[in-house]
Amino acid sequence: MQVQIQVLLAREVGVREEEEAHREVAKLLVFSGEAEKVSEFITACKLYIKARMLEMSVEEQVQWVLLFIQGGLVNI
Repeated sequence: MQVQIQVLLAREVGVREEEEAHREVAKLLVFSGEAEKVSEFITACKLYIKARMLEMSVEEQVQWVLLFIQGGLVNI
């Protein structure tokens, strides 16, 4: 009976890990510097980083975010 329980628990963990690996996260839209959209952009960045980029360094995460910023004061 204990062996059967262990097998079932191992399957459950494997299923959860597989589901997390296939979880889709929307990619960021380019941020053009509009003040009313900054909060939305920051939230989207945080969600994507937590879902897909935790193993990367902070520097790599910042460089990735900067790829999605165009226009406004950023390009001066």
